[in-house]
Amino acid sequence: MKRQQSLGRTFLISRREYLERVRTKTFLITTLITPAMMLGFMFLPDFFMSMKTGGAKNIIVVSDDPAVANAFKSEIEKNKEPKYEVTLDQTPTPAERLKLDSKVGSRAIDGYIWLTRAALASGKLEFHARSASNFLVIDQVQHASSLAAIQQRLEKGGIHNVDTASLTRALTIRTVQVGGGVTDPEALFTSATLLVLILYMTVVVHGVAVMRSIQEEKNTRVMEVILSAVTPKELMAGKILGVGAVGLTQIAIWGLIAVAFMGAGIAAIRGQHLYFTPIVGIFFIVFYLLGFLLYSALAAALGAMANSDEEAQQLQFFLVMPIIMALLLIGLILSDPSSSASIALSLVPFFAPVLMYLRIVLEQPPAWQLALCVMILIASIYVALAASARIYRVGILMYGKRPTLPEIIKWLRQT
Repeated sequence: MKRQQSLGRTFLISRREYLERVRTKTFLITTLITPAMMLGFMFLPDFFMSMKTGGAKNIIVVSDDPAVANAFKSEIEKNKEPKYEVTLDQTPTPAERLKLDSKVGSRAIDGYIWLTRAALASGKLEFHARSASNFLVIDQVQHASSLAAIQQRLEKGGIHNVDTASLTRALTIRTVQVGGGVTDPEALFTSATLLVLILYMTVVVHGVAVMRSIQEEKNTRVMEVILSAVTPKELMAGKILGVGAVGLTQIAIWGLIAVAFMGAGIAAIRGQHLYFTPIVGIFFIVFYLLGFLLYSALAAALGAMANSDEEAQQLQFFLVMPIIMALLLIGLILSDPSSSASIALSLVPFFAPVLMYLRIVLEQPPAWQLALCVMILIASIYVALAASARIYRVGILMYGKRPTLPEIIKWLRQT
């Protein structure tokens, strides 16, 4: 009977936490803005790359070899975006260099390339431009000058009338993952990055929400009124369940939005750059729940120890830092998901929600590793909840000063 009453009170608290959050404008805004941000992450890079770069580029080719200069001019003018207007200059002198530098500085021209016989022989060319950050232009200039140099070397060797562009055309490689799965590296990278970022955002944001909710009620002394009707353990459990349900609601809404976009045919625009399967979706929910429970247990303890907003913000460091460290290790997992280091790191409880999930997206780990990871997380959650409950029941009624480490250890020892 007492157990049923306890569960009933826990449910009422979780229901209150849930309804209090889903009815706010903040919930609506964040739920809608997050998919918009993800779509922007997918579409905006291509959109900006496809934008016009502001008219034709005026380039001067300084060379004492007319054949090489004309070959460069012919090749670079094949680019459709941006367009190039190329002028040939056959006086490669120091005075001419100073004159052209002045023109670049005054914006009369966009740049000039020093394409002399001596520069070609050394293999080191100079391209003078107003900006050294326009990587598209620099890449196109380098490509055109390389083809012109190859053509000159072939003609010196007695080989004439050769299509150097066809001769030097690179091969494309299609990567096939043995045992099935995604075969597009770009799809793999984009999908893994997006899903891990969403997982990180949901776990951290809702974990912090638990902490701030506790700290707010503690500061306003509402906590004292609530504890007259429920136990600290019931209150902590209710808050964790209520905020966790808010996170699941957001994930469900995002899933419906994704299905709607796919039904509208938007996925076809960049479908080749996305990778998602039912298994990936199921494990997303699993690791969200496990990660949230682990971090929210820590958040509850930290929220109970804080006495002000400033203290709560300082203590958030201990909540966010482990998962940020996991994000910093993403590069290691991407390079080799099955390495010993990747396996070991993905089994560390505070890293597992991000790193093990990333391994699942990249390459399905063996079943024993998944089972071991889930068992380690469940055991860690049990220990974290037990420790947090002991800190929570004392800390929520502590005012005036932040507890010291000896005091926290004393709380943990109390039964």
